[in-house]
Amino acid sequence: MSREHPSRIRGLTVLTATVLALTLTYGSAPLLAASIRVTAQRHGDTIDVNATAFLETDAATAWQVLTDYDHYAEFIPNLRVSRVVARHGPVVTVEQTGDAMFWMFRIPIAIRYQVTESPPNRLQSRATGGSLRALASTYVLTSMESGIRLDYSGHIAPRFDLLGRIQEMAIRKSIEREFQALADEIERRSAARAAHDSEPSRPTALTGTPANSDSP
Repeated sequence: MSREHPSRIRGLTVLTATVLALTLTYGSAPLLAASIRVTAQRHGDTIDVNATAFLETDAATAWQVLTDYDHYAEFIPNLRVSRVVARHGPVVTVEQTGDAMFWMFRIPIAIRYQVTESPPNRLQSRATGGSLRALASTYVLTSMESGIRLDYSGHIAPRFDLLGRIQEMAIRKSIEREFQALADEIERRSAARAAHDSEPSRPTALTGTPANSDSP
């Protein structure tokens, strides 16, 4: 019986652990509903992320979900708290806490955003405090014949420093999960609204009429 060289065994063990970590982190997500595309590219110490989703919904529903900050934690993965702490006209201050997943590690994240709303189709936000050195992002809704296109662009400068390409991949995956969840929630609410609107209306009982009245 041949024996494997110890260094080869160690190499296989590291490879197996890495694949398992990636599977646990990225492979355990539910089946995706909305179709999305996400790209990321590093420019110096900043990572630029762009994402697009084509959604079967209307602009009003998409805008409602985008601005439903107090309920983000109910459908965005790894987000524990999201709450509005101030509102001055179109400018909203939002605080969020959660975890950034990197393989089998959880990195606590706490960010305060200043969001500028430009209804009915644009949101701009920037980090004013928290775990990131800098973050600026924009959401844009565009009406199309088949529904709505949702575009996201973000410029992110993390405080923690990982090895270039690995850090870029981790941030892209994190944004991808959040953007996917946001797109799925928009389509879920749109489908729920359509189902509700298609239900036949129930006849309303007349009131004030005697139960046993005889015709004259």
